Amino acid sequence: MTEPTTARGRAAYWALLGGTLLAYAWALPTPFQFDDRGVILRETSVHSLGAALASLNGLRPLLKLSYALCWAVGGGSPFWFHAFNLLVHLLNVVLVLRLYSAAVTPAARWPFRAGLEPGALLSGLFFALHPLQTEAVTYVSGRSASLATTFLLLALLLYAHGVRTGRKCYWLGLTSLAFVAAVATKETSASLPLGLFAWDLCVERAGLKPAFKRLAPWLAIATVTGIALVMHPRYFALLYDVLGQRSLADALRFQLGGLWYLAERLLLLAPPCIDPGLWLTKPGGGLAGLTAGASALALGLAVWRKQYVVVFGLIWFLLQVFVPFVLLPRVDVINERHAYVGNAGLCLAFGALGATATARLGSWSRGGLAVALLLLLGVSCVRRNFQYASEVKLWQSTVKAAPKNPRAQNNLGVAYELAGRTVEAQLAYTRALVLEPRYIAARDNLRRSMNREPRP
Repeated sequence: MTEPTTARGRAAYWALLGGTLLAYAWALPTPFQFDDRGVILRETSVHSLGAALASLNGLRPLLKLSYALCWAVGGGSPFWFHAFNLLVHLLNVVLVLRLYSAAVTPAARWPFRAGLEPGALLSGLFFALHPLQTEAVTYVSGRSASLATTFLLLALLLYAHGVRTGRKCYWLGLTSLAFVAAVATKETSASLPLGLFAWDLCVERAGLKPAFKRLAPWLAIATVTGIALVMHPRYFALLYDVLGQRSLADALRFQLGGLWYLAERLLLLAPPCIDPGLWLTKPGGGLAGLTAGASALALGLAVWRKQYVVVFGLIWFLLQVFVPFVLLPRVDVINERHAYVGNAGLCLAFGALGATATARLGSWSRGGLAVALLLLLGVSCVRRNFQYASEVKLWQSTVKAAPKNPRAQNNLGVAYELAGRTVEAQLAYTRALVLEPRYIAARDNLRRSMNREPRP
């Protein structure tokens, strides 16, 4: 890996990585939480490397293999799972920096310089330290998003090098391997071919005919991948459960509401929330229209100003956090960890816009702004990581951010009960039933806790 060549570039590079490490180091001792019990503690296929290798034909085999590696190293200690997540995030920060260099320097080739020009610094800061990223890093089960992002960003860089050198073994061969690894980690990575097409048009400026020519084999790869996923019994069962959850019109409205939710947290640093309950009420037509209009305006303005890196970043974001969940609508609409991979593109857009906006400032002024941004995002990130210190703190913060979400109240009750705080657990279960009287899980939890029956 190449490094920045100037002393100031090296200092900024290591300050960014060091600041990221410091901000997330607080989360290393945190315990397993919520979904971690099902996907790690009770999932015997990740309790040894042999069991993980024997189940490679199951769901998300590379993700499970990474869990098994952590289990083998630490004997089931959550510390090593968190350490792995943090290393993946640091690697993704480096990949975002290199992706920015690849995007703004058409002649650049692999491995792409990781220098910290102003735009790269802004991109890296947003991606590394924005508190919205913590769910994919600190929450062990969020690894599906962060590890898939590693393979997707690697695929983009390999593709760019292959296109610029004319070497098919890169833009088709090695990129295909990274694509398969990404899909084997998280299924929504199947949108990569459309992302590569957007890269060709926006960054490589290839023109429609060459872009379509390079897209053709990728469409074949995507078709084969899609058929393989549909024919897999477990994936087919998941698709069967998802399809038909909402009409296309409702799916569009819910996802536009989800984009608005993400925008509030990305731009205004509104409090993150592991379960915001976006599925509870359908967004109003005005909010959905405003979100759609703002998205179209941002894209149109970027095209008009010929900010093609910005155009690609916005398209990449929408391809990752909007399109898949409209076609395959989830009950939960969107979680913050699902935005992690899309944020890579959005951070490229922020970096390019920031570089343009600060172009006339002196180096000291840009440095001061970078330090201020580092402190603002770093403090926000540390505060969010403190909320993962225990399951009770995590769900207390969730209930505070989403007080009308009955599932958050129920999960807070479970956290209280596991901590031996039975009375508070019963109050939380009761609040969940007040919000949703038909909530069977909360009713069963309340009945069981009052009868002093052990948790299953």
